[in-house]
Amino acid sequence: MGLREITINKLRIRFSIKLFVIFTLLTALLTTLLTILYISSEIRDKRAAYGEKAQILATNLAENARLPLYAENREMLMLLTMDAMRQPEINSVVFTTVDGRVLADFHRHKNVTGSELISKTVEVRSDPLGASADTFISGDSSNTRALIGHVRLDLAPAGLAQLPRNTALKAFSIAFGFWVMVAAIAYAGLRKATHSFEKLMKGIETMRAGNFAARIDVEDEDEPGRAAQAVNELAATLQERDRENARLHEELVNALRLEVQEEKKQLMAKLIQTNRMTSLGLLASSMAHEINNPNGSIRLANQYLSRAFHDSLPLLQRISDEEGDFNLGGIPFSSAATEIAESFATINRSTERISHVIKDLRAYSLGEHNDFVDAVDINKVVTGALTIVRSHGMYSGMTLLSDAEENLPLVTGSQHQLEQVLINLIMNAIQATHHNKGKVVVHSCFDRANCQVCVSVSDEGEGISPENLNQLVEPFFSTRIDNGGSGLGLFVSNYIITAHKGKLDFTSTPGAGTTVTIRIPASTVATPQE
Repeated sequence: MGLREITINKLRIRFSIKLFVIFTLLTALLTTLLTILYISSEIRDKRAAYGEKAQILATNLAENARLPLYAENREMLMLLTMDAMRQPEINSVVFTTVDGRVLADFHRHKNVTGSELISKTVEVRSDPLGASADTFISGDSSNTRALIGHVRLDLAPAGLAQLPRNTALKAFSIAFGFWVMVAAIAYAGLRKATHSFEKLMKGIETMRAGNFAARIDVEDEDEPGRAAQAVNELAATLQERDRENARLHEELVNALRLEVQEEKKQLMAKLIQTNRMTSLGLLASSMAHEINNPNGSIRLANQYLSRAFHDSLPLLQRISDEEGDFNLGGIPFSSAATEIAESFATINRSTERISHVIKDLRAYSLGEHNDFVDAVDINKVVTGALTIVRSHGMYSGMTLLSDAEENLPLVTGSQHQLEQVLINLIMNAIQATHHNKGKVVVHSCFDRANCQVCVSVSDEGEGISPENLNQLVEPFFSTRIDNGGSGLGLFVSNYIITAHKGKLDFTSTPGAGTTVTIRIPASTVATPQE
């Protein structure tokens, strides 16, 4: 971009130049129009003045030439003409009769054009001989005077041909001088009037560049001055906003740093926890193998002893019949037979459960999936869990109640896994009571609104504090670590219920007890009644 283009752009941008150009153009247009009107009026007035003069001269000639013209005295007419030609402005005089005959014709200059002449023709009439009544009443005596002839006078004033040019040159010279003077005054006035605007624009440009510390000097209390004050206040507000933004940015950076550090700590804790879970999985797999062998041996021995007892039962019955009742294992034989048979069944059921638990441990540690069935009766799960818990003699001081709703819909899942979860919840409820004495209620029902089968375990224990409710299902978290808690019971239970597409809900009142509810979607297969 050249210097000329830069200058043009600056002129376009400056407000004062724009105003000056507009004002000067309007002034020039108005001055031109006024000048043209003046020239037209001046030429018209000049020609009108010459026309009046020619009319007066022609009228005087007509008055003096009445008798010579009537007598057709050419010499007298020429004398009158020569006398009139003493006026240097008269170019020609022509006398004609009524019938158009020229009696006298004198031209000073033959080559004068029509634009340089002002011609006037006047009638020559005789003196009035008398007046009629109408003429006397109206006062018009023109009708009583006889027409003798005509006199035509051509006036050629000096400079008439140059009158338009001279008048235009003079008028435009004056108009140009006036326009230059007005433009100079206007430029000075606009410079003074727009000085405040220029300062205002410079200040705004500086602030737009980001320098909100700049201020505009206010000289007058006019509109630009008030605008400058408003801009200064706005700049102060923006400067304060920048300080506040800088402070907030610094606080945000510090907060992000702390958050990153906290997140780093959490990630390290999760990494440590993942490592512990990996080790736990390997340990669980090893323990499952170590437990599974003796559990198999116990099952085989129980089967052998059960068959042996059943085989010897007729012999023992005959001895009891012949010799009377006797003690067997410290219990009368009449009662021992039933107790021993139930003990064999309990051992078989417990070893089978141990086998299922070991299978679940292996599946969890190896990432395998358990096979779910579509027809699991929750009430049977509740009955089985309560039977296993009641078989522990150490909880004889507890009251375990079952409040089961009949004909619950079936659910899809694993019965022994659900029993494991329910046993864990019942054991936690028992351990939450004072000295393992109190009441635990297991309630099952159907939530029709959400199409869920629910099992809740309620105790009258010490309850759980609100800050611990959200951490109950986290691994290795337990409020009874000092009493042998591992922090894995609820974690594994939540894992199992989640695998069943359900959830665990915890509600607790410190000092009044806790209720844990299992919610599992109902199966669409059938209900127990069906």
